[in-house]
Amino acid sequence: MTELFTVVDDGTNRPRWLAGRQGGVTATDISRLARGGAGTWAAVRAEKEGRGRDFKNAAMQHGIDREKVIAEYARASFGLVPSSALLAAIDEPRYLATPDGLSETETGEYKTTIHDWPTLLDAPARYLDQMLWQMRVTGRRKARLVFEPHDNGVPLYPFPRHFEFAYDESRVTELEAVAQEFLAGGEADENAAALDVLLSARVEAKETADAATAQVSLIDEQIRELLGGKPTKFEGSLANLTLSAPTTRSAFDSTAFKAAQPDVYQQFVKSSPVTPRLTITTRSN
Repeated sequence: MTELFTVVDDGTNRPRWLAGRQGGVTATDISRLARGGAGTWAAVRAEKEGRGRDFKNAAMQHGIDREKVIAEYARASFGLVPSSALLAAIDEPRYLATPDGLSETETGEYKTTIHDWPTLLDAPARYLDQMLWQMRVTGRRKARLVFEPHDNGVPLYPFPRHFEFAYDESRVTELEAVAQEFLAGGEADENAAALDVLLSARVEAKETADAATAQVSLIDEQIRELLGGKPTKFEGSLANLTLSAPTTRSAFDSTAFKAAQPDVYQQFVKSSPVTPRLTITTRSN
């Protein structure tokens, strides 16, 4: 089989592997550029100029720790050979990718996630673009997303789940246009890469926190149901519990008071400095 790619770096030396990525557009890059705004482009450009950070957080470390398990499952089940090599397309050496697994017919992308996606289309769209770019670089026409859903680090199933994904020529053409526009150049924002890393870390941390909060709320509801509203004190192995008797509370209605006595209300209004509001919204794609 004549391969349509060359090996830029075997991936055994991370600083060298990172340096090899700087001259082109990787699958990870395109998944960000295709769906990100000006800030994302500035962040990726800063990273290409060596001003990014090789960042790892707890979620990323968990993925690294579990990747060997997922890779072994993918090898045994689908013949995907684990790989850490940086590859370049022969027809455009600046198109780069590092598939997690590779066979003669498909690429493999491995993920750990707190989300148990019902279908491929429920997975983040950026993962689909990432796999399409891997197919573009390697010449494969099928990819497989192999993922391990977990709850606080504990896998939900005995084996990882997986979806097959076919090549989409029209979407790849769109991704190539994005890559060429990025490679044409532009200015990089010195702080963009660091800010983008922190925002990404925040999203992952919030997802984990939200999942934990939902689990705590569910347990609290189960406890209340078990107690049936009866005032209770209980000393447990790891925690103590107190459920008070039903009561009422009184609160001052400042809105009604302001409407009824606006002059008096104004006498008690006090001004104080307000910290600038920081608004962060998670991207849906």
